[in-house]
Formats: sequence, structure tokens, C-alpha cells
Amino acid sequence: MARIAAAPAPVPAPASEALPARLVCHDDIFVPYVMLNQGHIEGLNVDILREAATRLGISIEFRVMPWRRLENELAKPQGSVDCAFAMSRTPQREQYLEFGKAPLQPTEYALFVRQPEGGAATAATVTKLDDLAGKVIGVRAGFRLPETIAAGAAQGRWTLAEVPSDTANFQKLALRRVDAVLADSSVGLYTLKQLKLADIRRLVPPLTRFDTYLVFRKNATSPALAAAFDRELKRMRQDGTFARISAAYLGVPTLE
Repeated sequence: MARIAAAPAPVPAPASEALPARLVCHDDIFVPYVMLNQGHIEGLNVDILREAATRLGISIEFRVMPWRRLENELAKPQGSVDCAFAMSRTPQREQYLEFGKAPLQPTEYALFVRQPEGGAATAATVTKLDDLAGKVIGVRAGFRLPETIAAGAAQGRWTLAEVPSDTANFQKLALRRVDAVLADSSVGLYTLKQLKLADIRRLVPPLTRFDTYLVFRKNATSPALAAAFDRELKRMRQDGTFARISAAYLGVPTLE
């Protein structure tokens, strides 16, 4: 579990902010953002939100819920979920959810490839998507494909090989059974760190990128909650807390 420096003393909220003393927040299991370790919920996003809540003087509890059920509960007028993460912003969701302005995490879909032999550039070096023409790209079963990847596969420019897990995907890449792996950048970096694979690199820029947010069901207190977490998330980026937590999980300071 990631360890971070002790948080500064909580800054009292302005009188206009009627913040709750306790908050229950939901997400689905998605390594390394949310994980179960011997029954305890931890992870990159969990650590970040726990730190922000501590700074606000809020006791926060995390619960796991399958993603489809979570989305359904949030959309119900009298649903059982009042706080969730990490959601992408859409016009439909903004009708019933309070989004802050400070993103929780950037989400990137990127390609990972093997390092060139001997670390030197060669004719076979992959530096961009077009270099994978005629090659095999490993994808996790059920992963939502970026349009460029799906279109290229449909046109026969490359072949997609589905596997049940990101771990299996990167093991196949290391064994040269696929030529590249498509993955969420943070998931990929965490998996490489866990497997101790140093000869695989992430291509930049990513294929696609969008922000995800902490969200609250819209009610009388949700604007103040969103504004308060916005303030602390910004401070955590400024004081290096975001970078320290990210480095503990991903081996790099931050994707931002």
C-alpha cells in the first residue's frame, strides 16, 4: 500500500460550506485505481481521495460496486449511491451528478511496445501506430477500443488478440507473442512494475485521453462538497502529494 507524507492540518471550511462529517464513496475494482487487499479497499484513487477527505476533516468510507449497477444507482432519483469515482463528464450525467472542476485522474489509452534490441534505433522500432501495420496488438477482452484501433482492425491493417487480463497481455508482449499491447496507461505502468518488466515502453502521445472526476448526487450540499474537494485536489497537485502517490503505484511521478 502506498505511503505518503503526513497531511497538513485540515483547513476549516468556510461557514457557507456545510460539509458532512462522513462520506461513503463507491467505485468498481479497477487495478491500480481501486483494489481489494485481504478485504481492505486500497489503490491509487483511494489514497488520493482519503488524503483529500482527511484535509477537509471528513471521515470517508469506500465501498465496491459493479460498474453497471453503480451507474444505474447514480441515475435513479432515489438511488443508494451519493458519491462515486472516477466518472467521465457527459451532458447526460451532468443532469443528475455534481461534477467538480478539478479532475481526479487523466485517463489515457496508450500502446506499449518492446524496447529496441540493445536500446538502439533499428528499422523494426515501433514509434507510432502506423508502425504496427501487419502486426498483432494485444487487447484485454471487453476493453473499449479507440476508434483508430477498431477501424484499423476492421480494415485488416493489424490483428487484435484478446486476452482475459492485463497481466497476461504484458506477459505475451515480453514473450514476443504479440507486437504491442493496448491498455490504460496507469494500468499498464502498474502491471509492468508488478511484473518487473523493464524492457517495455509506453508510446507517447497516447491514442486518446480524457479526464475523470469524483462525483456527487445533486442535492443542497453537493456544490459545496464538489468545491471543497476541488480545492484540496488542486493543493495536492501543487504540494507534490499527487506525484508521490502516483509514483508509489506506477513507478513514475504522475501522468499529468
